[in-house]
Amino acid sequence: MQRDCNDRISYVKKCMEKKNKLKLLLKHTEQDMIKEKLLLNKLSEELEKENSDVLKLESSNMTSLFYAILGTKEQKLEKEKQELLKARLKYDQCKNNVDFLAKESKVIMDELNQVEICETEYEDLLNKKLKEINLEDRETSEELKHIIRRKESMNANIIEIDEAIKAGEDALDYIEKTIKELENAQNWGDGDGMIGKIINPSAKYEHVDKAGQYAEYTQRSLGRFKRELSDIKMITGKRIAIGIFDAFSDYFYDGLIFDWVVQSDIGKSLDAVKNTKNHIDKAMSKLYEEKVTEECMIKQLEDQINHIIENA
Repeated sequence: MQRDCNDRISYVKKCMEKKNKLKLLLKHTEQDMIKEKLLLNKLSEELEKENSDVLKLESSNMTSLFYAILGTKEQKLEKEKQELLKARLKYDQCKNNVDFLAKESKVIMDELNQVEICETEYEDLLNKKLKEINLEDRETSEELKHIIRRKESMNANIIEIDEAIKAGEDALDYIEKTIKELENAQNWGDGDGMIGKIINPSAKYEHVDKAGQYAEYTQRSLGRFKRELSDIKMITGKRIAIGIFDAFSDYFYDGLIFDWVVQSDIGKSLDAVKNTKNHIDKAMSKLYEEKVTEECMIKQLEDQINHIIENA
């Protein structure tokens, strides 16, 4: 009987935490969607103002946009053309992000509608548990209630940590694929042809296009990772720096355009991607440490609960 009550308390607490988490996740997702829509409108206005033809360009891949907008070897050195290219690349990514976030919001709302309303039941269950234990000392009873609440909150927080770790693993998977494609595209040449040792330039451009696609998925996954992190209570007190995640695509596109225009191989873009991967690795390390710490603390709290019950 007591075990059934304990299981129900854990379940109800998880429902409460999940509901709160989904509300916060929905809020952050909708805020991100508003930001993306505002950026999309801004980029659209800038492109219309500077060169409306750039906005009308239809392209099945990223490298064809590089050729279409940057033009000849002499033209691609023009700063204005480079800025136009970046604006168009960001515009395409932003448009895709808006669609993605709209779908994500719907998924969260559907999940939120399925979560049970458990707030009042939780307090009733706690009181029922204390009544079963039959603690005569009110102070001890309140202490036990506090410890149980704390333990269940930590259990729920570990679920949040696991979800953040999953989002981080997705981001790592995409960023590692981005790095792999950029490394495969090493030693690609300028816009007028490839340097001597490159036998198949189209294969190199294919790697660049794939890197661009994976970079877009990376940015999207980093957004999800950031939203998941926003709801985690770090008991260890360690902070996870997430500001750099917002700027990933800027660093990537700036680096790629620089590499295309100035260098004969991939350098700056690869460095930017690897730098972001290092930040993800650090964030993941802190999450793993947080999870281990909380699991140890839960064990200590369970020992405290058992001690109080045994000595009641």
